[in-house]
Amino acid sequence: MILAFEFNYISKNAVLENMLESICKDFEISYNIGKVNNIVSLYVEGDETQLTSFSDFIGTRLPLSIFFKSTAVNVVEEMPKGLEPIAGCKLCVPFTPKTLTTCKDKNLNPLINNEVGISTFDANGVILKENGNVVTTNSFEELYTKIAEILANNEEVYINSVSGSYVIGKIENLKIKDFIVIPTDLSVVEKMVVIRENEIKALASLEKPTIKLRVNTLYSSKGILPTARVKLKLADELLVLNVCERLHKNGVDFIYKVDTETSTCRYSVEIDGSFTKLPQIEVCVLENGEILILSGDGYSAPQLRENLNKLDTKAHAQFATIMQEHNLFDEKISCFYMSKTHDDMIMHLSDKTGMLNLIKFPIVRDMKEIFETIKLSTIGAKLVDSYKKQFPEIYKSAMNYQIPSDASNNIYNIWGIAGVILGLADNIEDASEKVIENAEDFGGKKGPRVDYLLVDKESIKSDFDMMRLIRSTMSFKLAGTDDITLSFGMMEAFAYFLSDTSDSCKENLSSEKTLLCGSMFGVRKFAEIACKNITASSQICLNRELPIDTL
Repeated sequence: MILAFEFNYISKNAVLENMLESICKDFEISYNIGKVNNIVSLYVEGDETQLTSFSDFIGTRLPLSIFFKSTAVNVVEEMPKGLEPIAGCKLCVPFTPKTLTTCKDKNLNPLINNEVGISTFDANGVILKENGNVVTTNSFEELYTKIAEILANNEEVYINSVSGSYVIGKIENLKIKDFIVIPTDLSVVEKMVVIRENEIKALASLEKPTIKLRVNTLYSSKGILPTARVKLKLADELLVLNVCERLHKNGVDFIYKVDTETSTCRYSVEIDGSFTKLPQIEVCVLENGEILILSGDGYSAPQLRENLNKLDTKAHAQFATIMQEHNLFDEKISCFYMSKTHDDMIMHLSDKTGMLNLIKFPIVRDMKEIFETIKLSTIGAKLVDSYKKQFPEIYKSAMNYQIPSDASNNIYNIWGIAGVILGLADNIEDASEKVIENAEDFGGKKGPRVDYLLVDKESIKSDFDMMRLIRSTMSFKLAGTDDITLSFGMMEAFAYFLSDTSDSCKENLSSEKTLLCGSMFGVRKFAEIACKNITASSQICLNRELPIDTL
């Protein structure tokens, strides 16, 4: 009897194939493995009892993965022949289910290498120090217990290990804003943040990504955290995992992690030997289950990473990455690149047209010029005069603000400029983030229809009209629209603008697919609204294993 397992695995990093091979060898079953596009096929042969046991065994050994989408199993007549040998895995990955079991079987030794990927450790032990002096521990159990006691007693611990160089401490002792929260157990996550089931699954995946989440009302009321949103991840190395298990048993739910190369901590932990650092990634999980990598390319296939920086224009480079990941070189495609850090651009590519840069988003870098331009029309002059009278302090502050000369030409900074004029913050970066946070906090069904227009309304190739957007937001604020509702209107209307542009590309340029990339699509609510509207008339493609934006 032969079973054929089919795994939809959207990465070329060879982790799944090598893990399946390790599982089959450990079970000592006859097998064959092949891959075509995104489908990894595993064929195993045995009697009914053996195959039933194998199915149970693979269930305990195969971890979740952000690249693992679905599986199916069927009975087939014969083993396939001529399958190509599987590629070696050249990545360093966090602990696997097998590694975790081995750790527990070998006196809790955290320096165990995985069955797949390159070796993580070439080391003899773990050293705990107090003020530079070695603290003697007779077992790993004693080491973990001691570190947990130190943290429970409100001390910090500096660690230099596979997750980098960082300081950990109890969340109640947090003193800075740039940090990551590590829950001591997956079961406590919902005590702090608002989280969906698909995000919980992503947290628990092999890659142990970081996810930015909103702090829930109950935890926020404790006044512990300095921010309304936190980046959260589970422990990705056995050393910290074992410490977390002991902290959880003692009632400590969360610790913080602060990356730093140097530390003045009283206590430190060092690896006695060498090690390879694990890749760190941040992801966004959409409602439909799509997982977008916001930062970190350490889990992508090496051949994809090599092509990231071959084009100078960031928008073109990111466009090329999606084309490569989806093999779209022979199709008519449009690409919307919306970034927080680089110039935005809407593009189209086909054999007939070549590369077309359709829409750019230039910003005016002088507040006085912005107001003077709006005042050129009679209606605009009345608008500015009314705004100045009704919001004199906000107007004065905006007029005195100097927009950075190096600010990128993108919608994120346009939102920031509008946000400063609306009084959301006193600089464009904070104002942009406030627009996003307000929009994510909006609980209604629909926001005001803020104007998103092109300078040349009759052409598909034009600059975006930044002034009309700012005029529109000022009008809504004068009309009494609150900041949260107005912020959502700015986000929602932009998503509709992209949807309308996608329709226009399909109608006028015969575009067959719409590609979405850039860090703005890492804003979950915006990405979900944009994807929902664009999908109604066009197939969407997003990056699969590379980050959605370039550095």
